[in-house]
Amino acid sequence: MSKRIKLNVKEKGVLLFEGIGTFLLFQIINVILIASIGQKNLETNLQVNLQNLLANRVSLVGIVIILDLILTIVLVTATYHQMELNHVMVVLHKTATNNLNKELDVKVNHRLQNIIDSFNLLISNMNRHAKEQQQSEKSKDELISNVSHDIRTPLTSVIGYLGLIESKNFNDLGQILKYTHIAYKKSLEMQNLVNSLFEFANVQHATSRLKMTKFDMAQMLDQLSADFELEANKRGMEIIVNSHPDKIMMQGDTEKLGRIFNNLIMNALKYGKGATHIWLTAEKKDTEVVVTVANNGKAIPEDSLKHVFDRFYRVEDSRSKKTGGTGLGLAIAQSMVQLHGGTIAVTSNDEKTSFISHFPISKS
Repeated sequence: MSKRIKLNVKEKGVLLFEGIGTFLLFQIINVILIASIGQKNLETNLQVNLQNLLANRVSLVGIVIILDLILTIVLVTATYHQMELNHVMVVLHKTATNNLNKELDVKVNHRLQNIIDSFNLLISNMNRHAKEQQQSEKSKDELISNVSHDIRTPLTSVIGYLGLIESKNFNDLGQILKYTHIAYKKSLEMQNLVNSLFEFANVQHATSRLKMTKFDMAQMLDQLSADFELEANKRGMEIIVNSHPDKIMMQGDTEKLGRIFNNLIMNALKYGKGATHIWLTAEKKDTEVVVTVANNGKAIPEDSLKHVFDRFYRVEDSRSKKTGGTGLGLAIAQSMVQLHGGTIAVTSNDEKTSFISHFPISKS
């Protein structure tokens, strides 16, 4: 709660002296004026009823005293506001030189309060930008750390096995082929990571643009189902497509949308442990299309739900490394959804894990 500015003893004395002094000064002036007016009246109206004259003078004195009080209050209030302004200037100076991230917690008159509120808004925005910058720097450090770790591991294997071949530390051609095969697979891991990083950086870039075309979302999901049918069968899963209505025409970048659903379906295939079905569902609602990619595999832990779209986040590190995940698939999907002006969220329980995307039917 904002506190009013407290005046010191000297300032209170100044206000008191000014109030009393101003009021007394007005009374002296009034006595002189009234006496002067009364004297003239006595000289020119000696035959007028004395009682009426006195009554008129009493009324006049009462009105003048009230006006004097009002003027005195106005002048004292103006002086008080000036003192408030001086206090505010001192506080602003201290804040600017010592603690620029702290908002002013003071309450003053409405004119000065607008200045205080504007200053606090400026401080709030500066704090927010500073926090965003710190978070950005932290994210960059984490990105470098994660990339270095994920590249160093396969790179060490590549150098190690090629080093064995270079030093002729092998028995026969079969061992050479084994070493080169391992080095090749590790190289593909690095290539996959670099490609994902490039894709993520590209979609995050401010100049990233969409190639908008008109297409049928239901048809796209049918095509994706056919593309992943063989992989799903290998894992004992069935892909089911539902669309309401059967044909949903909308605008979007089909290449990027395909990448979004590719990532979501691959995520369900790789990490939907124990799943038997993957559902691809599209539904038209007013001015948007809701697309859901769901599976009935093992639920995502509650603590991990809010982090699944973070870069390099893995719910289970060992499982992700085994399946060759880079930890960027869902982050890329989220960025591409947002690029379309949409949103994506995840829900997970023992029955189903669902990634729900909302897309506008048309986006300028």
